Amino acid sequence: MDIREVARHDRALVRRHWEIGRAADAGRAYDFDVPWEQAWAALCDGRHDRETVLLGAFDDGVMWGAAHVEVNLLDNVSLGSATYHVHPERQRRGFGRALAEASYDVARERGCTRLVTDAYAPVDGDSPGVLFARALGFAVALVDGMKVVDLVETEPTWAALEERIAPRAAGYRVVVWVDRVPEELLDGYCRLNEMFHEQAPMGELEVEAETWDEKRVRSREERNLRIGRREACAGALAADGTLVALTEAITSRSAPERGIQSGTIVDPAHRGHSLGLAVKLANHRQLRARFPRCRVLLTGNADVNAAMNAVNSALGYREVERCLEMQRDLPPAGSRPAENSGAARASAP
Repeated sequence: MDIREVARHDRALVRRHWEIGRAADAGRAYDFDVPWEQAWAALCDGRHDRETVLLGAFDDGVMWGAAHVEVNLLDNVSLGSATYHVHPERQRRGFGRALAEASYDVARERGCTRLVTDAYAPVDGDSPGVLFARALGFAVALVDGMKVVDLVETEPTWAALEERIAPRAAGYRVVVWVDRVPEELLDGYCRLNEMFHEQAPMGELEVEAETWDEKRVRSREERNLRIGRREACAGALAADGTLVALTEAITSRSAPERGIQSGTIVDPAHRGHSLGLAVKLANHRQLRARFPRCRVLLTGNADVNAAMNAVNSALGYREVERCLEMQRDLPPAGSRPAENSGAARASAP
């Protein structure tokens, strides 16, 4: 077995790397994998706030395992993230563990001291991915319920919801936009994004607050358009015009029939007015009007986030699987822990 970095400009190897992830995820409850066209465009374009390293596990010159390592460049620079996939034809042969060890080296070399990974599982049980992560020493820090909603099926319920919350949201004005934050809302948008990690339930995840400014926002917007992403947003304005609630959803040119619900946040000083539900309703309507091919949205909510779970329940989201956000401290350089057991190897993806 040979573990080596996959050059980001090598289209054939990057395609094989992506295909391994697709094959390994084939048993997931819902297909929301990034389409090849968008994955390739995103990788080629790069990011100013994050470095991506691809690792491949090769046997006789053929790649059978794929790891994706990301390191933050602006905030949380001591925290890296990684995902590991092994093709079903080569699972339980040590590829996953070898990739994990190589990912630790990549993260350490870039100054990271901790690593996080996401492991998906059925609503009511574990999965090989969860067992593998535990065998590597990752511990569960936060559990998210992954949910989907059909916008076409639920659209008839929106008017009644809007009528129900209207008295509570009186005094606030909901606005919507696509792709580019209006100049007059930029300061409030940055403020809410900086607030997100402080206010959203993070469980045991050790995450620092982020710093947002115009350069960060505009760079992100420009990159989204370059790689074919479209972002629909809705916000709530207080009486003085301050942006106090925000929600975002992303769809793409390569998969226009589906979208990913990004963050939703309400300023703590303005909670209790159903603003979370108000902005999400407005954004659902905007998606139907501006992106009518987008029928299904996927979102993830921490189990402990009672308020947002209630909002999404009202909107008709249904849980399809769980995402276990797991973290571990990186072992010292040069250390190679012994294999835990045959069972641990058998659970490796």
